[in-house]
Amino acid sequence: MCSSEKPTAMAVYSTLNFSFRSFVLSTLTALILAISLASVARSQDPVIDRIDATDLRPGQAASVVVSGKQLVGAMGLWTAVGVLRPKEGQDLTKDQPVVFEGNIAADAIPGIYPTRMVTNHGCSEAAFVVIDDLPSIAVTPESEDHKTGQLLTLPCCINGQLNPVRSRFFRVTLTAGQAVSIEILARRLGSDLDPVLIVSGPDGREVAYRDDMPGAEGDTQLQFTAATDGEYRIEVRDVRYSGGVRHFFHLRLGKFSLVSTTSPRVAQAGQNVSLIGTTGEVVSEASPQSALEAFGSLIPVTFRTADADASSMTDVLLTGTATQPETEPNDDRPTATTVAPETQMLTGTLQKEGDIDWFKFTVTEATPLLVTARTREVGSPTDILLQLYNADGGKLAENDDAGPRDAELSFQLPEAGDFFLKVSEIAGRGGVEWTYALDVYRNRPALRVTAPADRINVFRGGSTAIPLTVRRIQYDGPLKVEAVGLPAAIQMAPFWLGAKQSTAPVVLTAADPAATNSDADWGPVSFRITAPDGSMILPAELQLVPPPPKKTDAEAFRSARVRADIFVAVQPAAQFSLTADPATVTLAQGSTATVTIKSTRTAEWTVPIEIALATPADQLPPGITITGGSMAAGELAVTIAAAADAAVGPFSVFFQGKSKKDKAEPVLPVPAINVEVTPK
Repeated sequence: MCSSEKPTAMAVYSTLNFSFRSFVLSTLTALILAISLASVARSQDPVIDRIDATDLRPGQAASVVVSGKQLVGAMGLWTAVGVLRPKEGQDLTKDQPVVFEGNIAADAIPGIYPTRMVTNHGCSEAAFVVIDDLPSIAVTPESEDHKTGQLLTLPCCINGQLNPVRSRFFRVTLTAGQAVSIEILARRLGSDLDPVLIVSGPDGREVAYRDDMPGAEGDTQLQFTAATDGEYRIEVRDVRYSGGVRHFFHLRLGKFSLVSTTSPRVAQAGQNVSLIGTTGEVVSEASPQSALEAFGSLIPVTFRTADADASSMTDVLLTGTATQPETEPNDDRPTATTVAPETQMLTGTLQKEGDIDWFKFTVTEATPLLVTARTREVGSPTDILLQLYNADGGKLAENDDAGPRDAELSFQLPEAGDFFLKVSEIAGRGGVEWTYALDVYRNRPALRVTAPADRINVFRGGSTAIPLTVRRIQYDGPLKVEAVGLPAAIQMAPFWLGAKQSTAPVVLTAADPAATNSDADWGPVSFRITAPDGSMILPAELQLVPPPPKKTDAEAFRSARVRADIFVAVQPAAQFSLTADPATVTLAQGSTATVTIKSTRTAEWTVPIEIALATPADQLPPGITITGGSMAAGELAVTIAAAADAAVGPFSVFFQGKSKKDKAEPVLPVPAINVEVTPK
């Protein structure tokens, strides 16, 4: 979420991826919805393979080269800390690497940031860059020569890429007793590179080596002290001796503290966290601050000592919920940390091998309990096992895996009393990096919202949809969904998710077919979800679910780091677009209403358009039926009927149109039709 608005008690924020018969409305399963709507016209989306940058530093003029595919018509390179523009003099009509230039905000916090390339055909999936306060040096061909290597002047950072079966070699001149920190970021940026660092002394002997660092997804760091004066060589290679266009890295060298983790890894805005060094010591305290203010997002957090060359960088997950840390000792039930009634998140560390943490819940009546773990998605290597016990020591439930997410335990506490949660590492591992956070839901409503993609490219003069899946936690009522922070060229009418409804398309519209490409076409967006009666629903979490890899890139690495950023842009017009008239309907029990679906087509698109529901019929409110059919010409009347005992209240109807001509088979949405059922 990139909105500056803050959560309220009434709002849930999340930032935000057929069969037809004539005149008989067909329904779709949620799976077909996700596949068909999320994949509409992606063939011309820009694709970023690699970003090579210099001077991505706070307050500096940066230069960035974007390599990839479908880069024609470049308009901008967006980051949360500055927008870069294409360098003058380039031929932007060719699909080739594009050079961008622009200023980075002076108050930008060093760390990892998502970036988007925007063209006149839409925006790319997020790629990731490092904003660094180290001076940057461009990589040179000498770095691939193992006999020479590229000579560096410390301190510095360098962006590069490994070619197949070739390492990169860098030389630095040091004096005896000089300490040097080296950190490499690759996997955390979405790179296919699984890096290894090797340092050799003036005599050619290895003096330092490091492969994986716990919780860094394969990235690593090391620190060494020069034993003698002379030239030291640093080798960067892939653990599999692999390479290619997507084997890119950001290398940092100089005098700065190395940070292996934060404790906790999930924190409230303004809450201090401890930055833990590689030997387990607390090197500093810091408070996560960000212009993004994005709940559910990883936020950069840094510190810098007076004598350091640069900041030490890491990140934490920002949350709006009330957190409580474990209290040691809590290694058994008698010493369990008592969980306060207002606590919504627990944090802790399995500090040594075999460590176990216990928590005590006291309830005054039968209560539903849901506990979900956050580890891998926030950079912790911990593989959590959750076990629930009653006061007599009897095991009630356990869980160690919930599909792509970490452990999740759900249980109905049967009566008033004390219950105990046991937290352990399934392989018995432990140490300062083995942190965890637990979302705790005790009879409190909440939502988790899932999108299959991190961007929505909207057809100019028409609409595009992305399926939104809402997991309801201890709440089954209707929900109102509104867009927050849309670019000026894009609109979305608020819509309703009916009681217990879990899936709906978010339909965005770029209504002006004659608009010209401009910054009004693109930007970050978030969604506000509220309960109609104003009851408290705590901030939603948006989870982006990347699509499965294509056969051509099955080996591509996908980071497990949690993300909550949604971006929108405008793309060229589709073969047709659809609207509804009226878009708002009031319907009494026992009556019907007619809505006209209208089409605007390109001159060559004269084939019929089949109109159908875009959500399963069983997600309509009880007593509601809808008919539709084939649109041979410019419009089609559809009927919405409410039975005499139909559920009273608001809901939204989602249609889509499917058409086929030659090899083209577009599936395009109708903006939501909002319906209010009233008593007869």
